[in-house]
Amino acid sequence: MYQGIYGNSKKHEPDLDQVINRALQAGLDKIIITAGTHQETIQALELCAKHDNLFTTCGYHPTRCNEFNDSNENEILNQMMALLQKHSKKIVAIGEFGLDYERTQFCDIDQQKRYFEFQLKHLIALNKPLFLHNRAASKDLYDILHKYREQFTAGGVVHSFDGTLEEALQFIELGYFIGINGCSMKTQANLDVIKQLPLEKILVETDAPWCGIKQSHASHSHVKTQFTSDIVKKEKWIAGKMIKDRNEPCTIIQICEVIHSIRDKQESFDDLCETIYLNTKRLFFSAE
Repeated sequence: MYQGIYGNSKKHEPDLDQVINRALQAGLDKIIITAGTHQETIQALELCAKHDNLFTTCGYHPTRCNEFNDSNENEILNQMMALLQKHSKKIVAIGEFGLDYERTQFCDIDQQKRYFEFQLKHLIALNKPLFLHNRAASKDLYDILHKYREQFTAGGVVHSFDGTLEEALQFIELGYFIGINGCSMKTQANLDVIKQLPLEKILVETDAPWCGIKQSHASHSHVKTQFTSDIVKKEKWIAGKMIKDRNEPCTIIQICEVIHSIRDKQESFDDLCETIYLNTKRLFFSAE
């Protein structure tokens, strides 16, 4: 989408540099580009090499686990290990990996579980935090993480969380943060969960170009910062404009605004943002 391509149709010129600049002008300090295959990590590293404040991840997304089989699994593992070791400063997490039981048409449950655990078992020795995917699979994800709890202390985040409070607290008890984005805030039930989470265990994210807050979401009424005057349809793109229904990192302020509002402003907005910022630094950039 940031190359101007939607489906198989090119709608406008690439504008990724403008997207990154908007994010930095909005106050973002660092951006993590999540990757879901070895090749995506290589592509992300090419971009990271151009910007000091861009970072990435390395792992196989659950919908991509069919790329593994008995004959190539060790080769793929060695490719990931080599990248993680060579680019240890730019690759700040293992992932995006985990389980997705809503999209089993891409990879069945047994294959997902097998290769999530395969990656986890072999990569946790690197002691990097985990960037975890979880869709309708909390019990199995928890069980696998719990199995390795004594071998792994670097923690991680269950990103784009939209589960129950009980599920969130179980992951927190294991030492994980809960990642919140627009897809985490669609319903009032989602908001009721988020406002009960301990602030020191919350991270915020955009998952751009996905997961923007929409007018149909329960969270929309809590948003203060609007970008409507800067948005055009993709067919009418001009330089310097955002695209309707394509999310960007600069909108992360909206996630913080919603959390602040639903927590009944227990702390100032600046204090809330600072706490979440420090949570993020502690997890991904503790060596600084």
